[in-house]
Amino acid sequence: MLVKLAFGNVRKSLSDFGVYFVTVVLGVAVFYAFNSMTTQKGVLAFSETQENVFGLLGYVIGGVSAFIAFVLVFLVVYANRFLIKRRKREFGLYLLLGMSNARVMAILVIETLLVGLVSLVIGLMLGILLSQALLYITSALFQVDVARAGGLAFVFSKDAFVATIAVFVTIFVIAGMFGSLTVAKAKLIDLIHAQAKSEQMHLRNLPLSLALFVISLVIIGVSYQLLLENGLMEPSPEFAAATVLVCIGTVLFFYSLSGFLLRFIQLIRPLYLRGLNAFTLRQMNAKVNTTFATLSIVCMVLFLALTSVCGGLGIRNALDASLEAGTKYSVSESTTYASYDAKNGYFAYDRGPYGEFAKKVNYDALKGLTLSANTINAGNVENLVQGSAQIDLLVDPENPVTFGDLEKLTGLSLRDAAGASISANASRMPLSLVNLSDINQSLELAGEDSLTLEKDEAVIFCGVDILEGFFQEVVNQQVELSVGNSQVQATAVRSDYLMTNSVPTTTGLLVVNDELIPNSAQIMQSILNIQCANTEDEAKLLGIIEEVHESTNPNTFPVDVATSKTLTIEQSLGLSTIVAYLAIYLGFVLVVACAAILAIQQLSEAGDNAFRYALLRKIGAPESMIQGSLFTQIAIYFMFPLILAIAHSACALIVVSDVVAVFGALDITGMVVGCATCFLAVYGTYFVLTYLAARRMAK
Repeated sequence: MLVKLAFGNVRKSLSDFGVYFVTVVLGVAVFYAFNSMTTQKGVLAFSETQENVFGLLGYVIGGVSAFIAFVLVFLVVYANRFLIKRRKREFGLYLLLGMSNARVMAILVIETLLVGLVSLVIGLMLGILLSQALLYITSALFQVDVARAGGLAFVFSKDAFVATIAVFVTIFVIAGMFGSLTVAKAKLIDLIHAQAKSEQMHLRNLPLSLALFVISLVIIGVSYQLLLENGLMEPSPEFAAATVLVCIGTVLFFYSLSGFLLRFIQLIRPLYLRGLNAFTLRQMNAKVNTTFATLSIVCMVLFLALTSVCGGLGIRNALDASLEAGTKYSVSESTTYASYDAKNGYFAYDRGPYGEFAKKVNYDALKGLTLSANTINAGNVENLVQGSAQIDLLVDPENPVTFGDLEKLTGLSLRDAAGASISANASRMPLSLVNLSDINQSLELAGEDSLTLEKDEAVIFCGVDILEGFFQEVVNQQVELSVGNSQVQATAVRSDYLMTNSVPTTTGLLVVNDELIPNSAQIMQSILNIQCANTEDEAKLLGIIEEVHESTNPNTFPVDVATSKTLTIEQSLGLSTIVAYLAIYLGFVLVVACAAILAIQQLSEAGDNAFRYALLRKIGAPESMIQGSLFTQIAIYFMFPLILAIAHSACALIVVSDVVAVFGALDITGMVVGCATCFLAVYGTYFVLTYLAARRMAK
């Protein structure tokens, strides 16, 4: 009998369970699809590097899935809470007819498990289809083929299947227990009169709500200013203050929103008295005041989702866009001999016997590597090298050209020009000096035209986008820079990658004619670029360099960083894919959760207020006017958290774009439009479903 009652209740309450059911199905499908991705390794033709990167993707997704599971627990429990609130009178009638609390609780648990079981089965089927789509998306992102005949394959993950069932069964059990306890603790009189119980107003003073609304806008504005001025590159008290203030401002915004709207529209009497506007505003004033905490949480979660998706996809786009420019050389090796501290100036590293060996070969990296490979019997370097070029980055400790010098000469501020992501001590850092002959050899090795400079000319090389505008202004103002005993003028800014790398590392190089480099200049870093005949030689050469790097023989060259074109491409594609998948996974689930929470809450409110709409019909209000009032309420309820979240995200993305610019150019316009379209599609679908279901309930 209990099972029959549960089946009948679910069948009668399909409109109530509809949004809940769709949300759980989507949650199951996405959870299974992303957790089954590790199975793709068996059917995709990954290299060893790509397989390691993909293994990292599976590990990271597993960690994120734990967070997603907590989000889904909250969502399902929250949804159950509102469904129970809608049916309190029904449970009260069961108790009034003599049914025990235990049996009522059993009915509720059976209903939860029944809906959960159906949604789990459908969600898993949808998830298996989605995992097939992800297989071919992964193949395209990693630029690898499906290692099966005809390029077709079917993937199924037993581990992900079992994990998904275990997680969601646990979620349904927890939701059923919480729902049962809610009914068990309620008094019979409260259950019977649940629909007639009026809402509690938290804020009745309309002038106070207006004042709080203005204060909330001021607090949010201050948080924006702190974030824009200080950025994200370095932890600071200002960043912590901005985070706290935006949370406080958001809560105050929704706490006072309805009172502000009511007061504002009451001042416009024709608008306030038109149609059912007075009724609509009073309904909102009651609902928003009692649900401001939910609206605040939804707004902040939407903000997190929007920022993470746009920022994550922005990093991926920047990495992919810079990949071609950063892989001009087959192999690149870098050795650092000194650094320039903003406080103490030039500081030479003690490289021990390895540094002495480098000094013996006059810091010639190719010669050092060749001798080192012969010493440890690692292989013949010369047979693998078709061409090479070395770039030495120098600094004059006695008279360095610093960013601060450029600021004084141009009247510009580096932080104002490049954004808050620049360190506060950046003005004290020097531009490295580079011989024109070194740059020309490297450019010619990459198949590009060499440079020609007059005696008093220089060229600035900068690969970081956020600094290019600053350097371009240096060129435009035709300022003279002191290099040793000479004065030079920068005539151009170049953004070339000077070594194989997935991200730009050149923050400022001043290229001058060789004879202008002062004798006091000291080497800070050497970069060796090499071209090989094919990828096989490239892999062999990289292996030899790694052996030299790992060798403890004192008669070997110091190697700090070495990479190849193939390795850089594979690692960059892998990293960008990880970032993209995590952004989509996290963002999609959070947006669905927010939209579902709002939908379920609005459906519950529509059911509770059905008698109010019936009264409107009795006093002659036409159906179109009633539906218009309902539409306005739901639209405002859905739109205000989204609008404020977009405002928060717009501010955050300005700062995030400075961080992403470290990886390369960020086309934020196209990315935001694409993300907004996807978000609005999901969010708008829930809005439409909510309105249609609420309209049925209101009738």
